[in-house]
Amino acid sequence: MKQKLEKVGIAGVGALGTIVARALINGMDGYELHAVSNLDPVDINVPNVGFETLVEECDVIVECLPASAARDLAKITMEKGKTLVLISSCALVLHPELHDLSRNAIGRIIVPSGALSGLDAVSAMAADKITESKIISSKLPKGFKNAPYIVENKIDIDSIQKRFMIFSGNVFDAAKAFPANVNVAASLALAGIGPEKTQVEVWADPDAKGNSHEIIVSGPGSIVRSKIENVPDPSNPKSSMQAGYSIVAALKKRKSAITYF
Repeated sequence: MKQKLEKVGIAGVGALGTIVARALINGMDGYELHAVSNLDPVDINVPNVGFETLVEECDVIVECLPASAARDLAKITMEKGKTLVLISSCALVLHPELHDLSRNAIGRIIVPSGALSGLDAVSAMAADKITESKIISSKLPKGFKNAPYIVENKIDIDSIQKRFMIFSGNVFDAAKAFPANVNVAASLALAGIGPEKTQVEVWADPDAKGNSHEIIVSGPGSIVRSKIENVPDPSNPKSSMQAGYSIVAALKKRKSAITYF
């Protein structure tokens, strides 16, 4: 008997959304790309619709939006009882009401690993106890351009000539300061000890070869140290291509008879 395909809708067809769309168009077991929701026209042979229609017609919604728009999409998806693959994990930090909504709704939110490594080990440690959690993120200065923290503090990103720490604090404050840059930190916090206790260092490095993220997580039985260096997406230096492929991996896991965590 032929397997029924789940209809996938992609909200936001920028750098990351394009990676997911391409994977679906090329063929992914159990799925078909049904529609997208994008402000600008896209060169993809499916309808471009609004959030409401996207959620109404699709079984799985893939979110590749700014954190502010992700909140609205998450609310609609939860209320309609659909599955949301949410890459903008900052939305869950900035809008805690989404946690309450998800607990009381039929819908489900899946947060991929994004541009981070080691989340599986962090989740295992959280089942026991985590005493300290920290992430150090480095990007080319242009990757932070127009971030709220940069604008408010009048930091001249273009004048940075050597590796420079532009922010240090917890994930909750970092999410407000850099909503487009610290989804990795938000994911670490959500998998571990929360946004208030998880510490973040944000570095601008003009000599960086890509976007790097190092985590150091300690507990009574383990210390996890993990570092990943990602190639920034050519069309959006704030994002790493790895984040797009993590969405593809999350979709495949939902359909796999054997799942590796």
